[in-house]
Amino acid sequence: MLRRLLAVLTLAAVAFTTAGVSATAAYADKKYSGEGDEVLRIRATKTPGIIRFTHDGESNFIIYTVKANGKKDELLVNEIGPYNGSVLYNAYSSKGTIGLEIKADGAWTATFKPISGARCWCSATLRGTGDQVLKLTPTRGIRTMRATHNGESNFIVYGYARIGSYPDLLINEIGTYKGKVLLPTGTRLVTVKADGSWTLIRR
Repeated sequence: MLRRLLAVLTLAAVAFTTAGVSATAAYADKKYSGEGDEVLRIRATKTPGIIRFTHDGESNFIIYTVKANGKKDELLVNEIGPYNGSVLYNAYSSKGTIGLEIKADGAWTATFKPISGARCWCSATLRGTGDQVLKLTPTRGIRTMRATHNGESNFIVYGYARIGSYPDLLINEIGTYKGKVLLPTGTRLVTVKADGSWTLIRR
């Protein structure tokens, strides 16, 4: 019985493997790895989720989701050089995702996580670096967010009151930033796009 169970688990792992790409065992976060350009096929899904990417190359690292009709959809990452960050996918698209188109010159990983796997913005002050997806208790009444960023490129922050609907654009600046913005009522998820370290403070 044990041998049969092990054989089933082995076959399940193989089923999630494509050329040059490996996946973790069932029931865990699905992790894929590869090197260079790749078209990664995944099980078709319309469910919003999170992908954590890493890249150790020196040139372009560009990732698009791919729709069921084979066309590119969401631009998830567009960076140069090493990368380590988390992004939201299927955030407000009804078309769903069946794969990723990856442009890279180095080794990369892609780890798929559910929305519940987002980093918790549990206390008033949160610090981080680079792209991240944050979950928080839905805001009520008048709430504000003070933010700083010390990077040189885009600093973009979105707030989601309902996953699957279009978000509120909270901040969209380039380079260093220091300011205070309204955190809309009902905000339960925040995405940060940044190339440097940042601080978010809720009030």
